[in-house]
Amino acid sequence: MDGRGTSGWSTAAVHLLPQGDTPDIPPALEVSGLTVVYDRKPALWDISYRSPTEGLVAIVGPNGAGKSTFLKAVLGLVPRVSGKVELLGEPAGKVRGRIGYVPQRTAVDWSFPTTALDVVAMGLYGRIGWLRPVRRHHLARARRYLADVGMEAFADRQIGQLSGGQQQRVFLARALAQEASVYFMDEPLVGVDAATESVIFDILRRLRRDGRTVFCVHHDLQSVSRHFDHVLILNMRSFAAGPVDRVFTAENLQEAYGGRLAPGELSGLRLSG
Repeated sequence: MDGRGTSGWSTAAVHLLPQGDTPDIPPALEVSGLTVVYDRKPALWDISYRSPTEGLVAIVGPNGAGKSTFLKAVLGLVPRVSGKVELLGEPAGKVRGRIGYVPQRTAVDWSFPTTALDVVAMGLYGRIGWLRPVRRHHLARARRYLADVGMEAFADRQIGQLSGGQQQRVFLARALAQEASVYFMDEPLVGVDAATESVIFDILRRLRRDGRTVFCVHHDLQSVSRHFDHVLILNMRSFAAGPVDRVFTAENLQEAYGGRLAPGELSGLRLSG
């Protein structure tokens, strides 16, 4: 496990300038013609997408749709066959210090011998500088981020000894420590308890109030309308993108999910249109 979460780094059926945005403010993310191939099979195909300048964006789609691959391709963590990616109006490599990333829990080596406090302090490395010592005031700052997610009491606990929900809170605190302008979170709510889910949504709302943009791979269609402002619906290509109240429709979901959503699954959703 290392702290370099930002160091590496559709054709949309609906393409709208998000409400409240103006053309002279660059979107948090703009993608054009993005294609990713694994073993000669396309994982993402010719995706073009323009995000809002701020707010909470849910990335939804069926299992295997390429949602996590989309985040990794945007961040340069997997190679792109084609496509252009800009973050905050700049090539991704120029704004790494303004980007925060929360990976899937399954991608992390939880046996690595480090404490929760050390993990959060890794989020400060961009400001401390590599190979420079982490001093007492840095650790105090890291403790404040742990307190933000309700984990201050576990600061000295080995990360592998924490529950899944607690581990996710620690990684969220590390992302907060980066003080990024744009955050990418890969399934942050999968497998967490109700208390952790509440903490995560509280943090997301705080980031929105602070004018940040958060892209969140999300599986729970039931909660999209309650918690997110915008949605990107993927299944290898982009089926719809825009404000939730305009594009989160039964028609767009059924098209993306190949008609596999049962009427009962849709009836419980707060859909637009």
